[in-house]
Amino acid sequence: MPKRVTIAEVAKEAGVSIATVSRVLNQRSGKIKISQETDLAVRLAASRLGYQADPFAVALRSRRSGLFGAIIRDIRDPFLVKLYTHMQKHARSNGIELLLGHADYNLAVAGRQANIMGSLWFDALILLGDIPGDRSMIQHLKIYHKPCVAVACGQMEGIPSINIDEKAGTYLALDHLYSLGHRRIACVGDPNAIGIQERLVHFKEYASAHQLTVEEGYFQVCANQRLEAASCAERLMRLPNPPTAIFCGSDVMALGVLNQLHRIGAKSVSVIGFDDIDESAQVFPALTTIRQPVQVFAEKAILLALEMMDEPEGKTSAPQILIQPELVVRESCFPVA
Repeated sequence: MPKRVTIAEVAKEAGVSIATVSRVLNQRSGKIKISQETDLAVRLAASRLGYQADPFAVALRSRRSGLFGAIIRDIRDPFLVKLYTHMQKHARSNGIELLLGHADYNLAVAGRQANIMGSLWFDALILLGDIPGDRSMIQHLKIYHKPCVAVACGQMEGIPSINIDEKAGTYLALDHLYSLGHRRIACVGDPNAIGIQERLVHFKEYASAHQLTVEEGYFQVCANQRLEAASCAERLMRLPNPPTAIFCGSDVMALGVLNQLHRIGAKSVSVIGFDDIDESAQVFPALTTIRQPVQVFAEKAILLALEMMDEPEGKTSAPQILIQPELVVRESCFPVA
């Protein structure tokens, strides 16, 4: 391994003191101002010698490493992956590297990852997607006194969270179907994911308030997977009075439903999703859906974590931020025949 260049060697190359090199490279001010010529000489010398700052030494001095940790519920979930990608972009624009841990729905794995990130060089922790039982784990993280932000995990007492307005999103979707004349609207969703669980609750509220025809079998429950959602679509179409439209708790399920409907020739049934993952615009027919604006989520999550790092010690803020959804009209919904 090549020997690490020291600031003493940079000082010798530039013809200045070690203290001057330290001030220039660490961007520290002092009583005596450093001239532009000296500043440039130090930086050129550091560049010629290939000097690189020791990140651990910098972290010890500044008490910051420039590292955020993120724990994602499921790396196969296209919405969460899209969210993480945008979050990483915003982190880097603020000089932060966002490193990822994959929990794969396993609370014990998430707990180990959270303990590592909480106790070592990480400045903040971001949780992407809820895991059943994760409330106790998140409360445990408070012992590390580090910023922790929960994104798309549902609202949490005492922990800052950023979520979509689930009621607004569900009502946007159902209002769109209602405006097209649909009254027999079925629902496909996964009650184990807290966001989708809330959408199912608001679906029932809307159906009751608008006197929709919700016959036995219209409420289909399955995992957030295409094949399971496809099976739900087939069961719905076998009912004596099948629905004219299907509201899906996620785009993943909606794509499975849409594919199965076309496979069995039920192309007149409208389908609407939730999330607006990239594939939704690429399939045929393109999926009408509710957009969760991931750029807004990402920016708010990173800025919130940075703001919490600057808070006075002992102050604990826990804002509960709701992001407004958007209706994206494409080709998968149409008026009742």
